[in-house]
Amino acid sequence: MRTIDLNRCLVRYAQGQCDACEAICPQGAVHQHVIDPKKCDDCGLCQAVCPAGAIAGTDDCAGALARTRHLTRQVLMCRRVEEAAPSCLGFLNRRLLWSLTRERELAIDISRCETCRPAVFHWLEQEIAACQQVLAKEGLPPIRLVRVHPREQAPAAPVVERRKFFRSLFHSATEGLQTLAEAQQTKLYAFDSALWIAAQGGEPGELFPQLTISSACNTCGLCTVLCPERALSMRQPEGMPKTLYVSALACSGCGLCEASCPVKAITCKKNGADVRLPADGGRGKHNVC
Repeated sequence: MRTIDLNRCLVRYAQGQCDACEAICPQGAVHQHVIDPKKCDDCGLCQAVCPAGAIAGTDDCAGALARTRHLTRQVLMCRRVEEAAPSCLGFLNRRLLWSLTRERELAIDISRCETCRPAVFHWLEQEIAACQQVLAKEGLPPIRLVRVHPREQAPAAPVVERRKFFRSLFHSATEGLQTLAEAQQTKLYAFDSALWIAAQGGEPGELFPQLTISSACNTCGLCTVLCPERALSMRQPEGMPKTLYVSALACSGCGLCEASCPVKAITCKKNGADVRLPADGGRGKHNVC
């Protein structure tokens, strides 16, 4: 289950035109910036393309990436392989992959994606390929595609006799109601890939958006107020004129600054993937795992 926080979504701005989540959803679960829980299969593709970190889900994506970084060998995998992993790797994008590979070699298991979620497989193939090209230019090791064998699952719970079951049920009514209430409280995690990348530090590359500020900039500061990722800041070093600074790591390429600039001094080159799905919408053989 995923939800869209309209307080962060670009549509709350006058110039904020964005339908990336609706365009990429293989289930057609997003309409007018609302996610239909009956259609959503929690693949995470909407999170991968959201430029404002406005989408929350049941997966702790930040926690999953943190665990990956602390593995002896960095390996990204889904819950079909590792119980503590995200339900799906659809939330990944090329900038996240690049940030992980900058530290040390990275491996990813997408061997089951094509039969499980074809749209996710198509997306990950595209993002990995883009990252591989830049890694090759930089002379860095490529992302390795692996197939990890799932760990043994915990043994199934023993079968309880009917009479014992009802006796236990009646004697544990209070505990049962409390457990039910806790189960109904679903915890959602917001994940903003741009903020996560910026927090890790490192160096941006070709895969990151590029903002160009022309001499027409009058340092009004409007863009710094509007930027959902706080990638723009106004600084005035001692003895120097006020200047607009850009954090390339934090920029998500949403284009809001370019659209809102009153003097048209900003140009945003996204350097990202086309979020539109292939002709079949990635819907063929899309199984829920």
